[in-house]
Amino acid sequence: MPVLTPQDMIARFGDERLAGITTLSGVVTTVDMAALGRAVDDAISEVESYVAGLYDTANPPQVLTVHAAAIAWYRLLGDRAPGIEGAAKNYELALGFLKRARAGEVALGDETPSDTAPGRVQAPKVTGPAGTFTRDTLKGF
Repeated sequence: MPVLTPQDMIARFGDERLAGITTLSGVVTTVDMAALGRAVDDAISEVESYVAGLYDTANPPQVLTVHAAAIAWYRLLGDRAPGIEGAAKNYELALGFLKRARAGEVALGDETPSDTAPGRVQAPKVTGPAGTFTRDTLKGF
């Protein structure tokens, strides 16, 4: 299941609003699903670049959908984004959240894999060789 779908965007922003944004020329009648699909795909790619492997892809956390929608909206607006209230701010907040999620500073929510408890940060697992120095080898120094 993807983090975000075009239907998620329509549910959040509405047909009329998205039709106005996605129609580049001519009479605004319907949402340009090709343009909306590109923005959604770009947003998913951006989200995945930060949090790939940190959640169960069959059941993505809702918080990722919220942030992916903010990214897709910002991308749809393009040069108009600074003039639309909240678009640039929400985009920056989404990127900040994704960076903190990657660093393990915030949890993705209850939909993360079953080995994490609600609210527990799921940091990347890192393995390496055993440490060279221990308390025993440093005694007397």
